[in-house]
Amino acid sequence: MSIQTRVIDTPHEREKIFAFRYRVFVEQLGMTREADHERKWLRDELDDTAVFFAAFDGNQVLGSLRLLYLRDRPDPAPLVKRFRMAPAVKAFGTDAICTTSRFVLDRRLTDGKVLFTLMRAAYEAAHKRGARLNYSDCSPHLLPFHEHLGYRRYTSGFNDTGNGYKVPILMLTADREQFKRVNSPFLRVAERLPDDAEARDWFAETYRSYVELQSASLIPEGAFFDLLAERVANDPLHDVALLKDLTREQADQFLAQATLVKLYAGDHIIHEGAMDNTLYVLLSGLAEVRAPGRRTPSLGIIGAGDTFGEIGFLTTVPRTADVVATTYCEVLVLSGQFLEQFVTAQPDIGARVLLNLARELAGRLAMTNQRIVQVG
Repeated sequence: MSIQTRVIDTPHEREKIFAFRYRVFVEQLGMTREADHERKWLRDELDDTAVFFAAFDGNQVLGSLRLLYLRDRPDPAPLVKRFRMAPAVKAFGTDAICTTSRFVLDRRLTDGKVLFTLMRAAYEAAHKRGARLNYSDCSPHLLPFHEHLGYRRYTSGFNDTGNGYKVPILMLTADREQFKRVNSPFLRVAERLPDDAEARDWFAETYRSYVELQSASLIPEGAFFDLLAERVANDPLHDVALLKDLTREQADQFLAQATLVKLYAGDHIIHEGAMDNTLYVLLSGLAEVRAPGRRTPSLGIIGAGDTFGEIGFLTTVPRTADVVATTYCEVLVLSGQFLEQFVTAQPDIGARVLLNLARELAGRLAMTNQRIVQVG
């Protein structure tokens, strides 16, 4: 496989990108319903002023993304609202701001090399046009990857119609201190540029509660477990069902790629019909399992310590229900891809985790049967 990455500059190649997006997002992942199903395209009006980057193997598209400069938009207000950019626009103006979006990869690719190559091309192009702040968003399980690149969380997430729950993220494109802190692959490029201390100080002042990292892979070993302990009533090994019968050392290994996400009442962390194998543990607050469009929408309540999303992890079927936060919540997020690799690499620990999942599923099945008997 010989992969080439380049800027897309012809209408024909743009159409290939739209078709590629459709295959991945709609046909494979079931992530969006806002598409041209007749042409089998996935595009929107933001594409009209975007710069496209794509990775090709011969004539076949393997990955793509788009870069948008705020100053190129006839009406930037929708983007400013979506990403809550008002503080940045006031501090730096529209010329300093861009967004990166529509990350799409062929599902046959098993690592992040192609995505990184695409993002590096976009990163370097943004620098040439003077962009100092690069906004984006991602699904919760992808936060560790994007934070490793140098993106930061800075505000609460939102429900993206057809694409699920998204977390806004922001990269200060010349913040060498942050790139060193997370060992970003962009550090070598950033070291050739003047350090943007002004943007770093602005972020620290504007988003004080988001300065600290909350992904296990980016903080000292063992520190993530301590974060969990601060968020549950007792020892996580006792209160978190997924971690029962694990030692502290085993739990640290299992949580090596986990992250924490804050949710607010009304946030849809899981959408019915989505193809997604992320696993979640509710650490605090309450969430509800709902069946959209059915006469009895509530299927159950999720409380602190409970695991959810396990059906999507254990099977290849689409999500069978929505999970919606009913109060402020903090959620532990575990990538399904990492878990699959972990169970193979650490079978002893993996077997205990899978047993814990089985116990939770059995308990829920027993409760469901009891309700059926009572109704009958």
